[in-house]
Amino acid sequence: MLQMFDKAITDFTKVIELHPKNAHAFFRRAFAYKALKQFKEAADDFERAKDLDPLNEKLVVNYKQMKNVNCIEICKPG
Repeated sequence: MLQMFDKAITDFTKVIELHPKNAHAFFRRAFAYKALKQFKEAADDFERAKDLDPLNEKLVVNYKQMKNVNCIEICKPG
């Protein structure tokens, strides 16, 4: 299972390299970091996503409530 999160990080990093203003890629990569308990990296990506798309309420996270949240659907993939 952890390999899936590593792969997700790799994939989202490639997307970010191609589209550095893609807030959804940062947000989704943050959840992969969170799953791997890389909390600083997750927080950095959550904040970057919010900075890139500040009007999108779905990209604002409450860190106290995030403990048991594995993912949030911000839009349909694709």
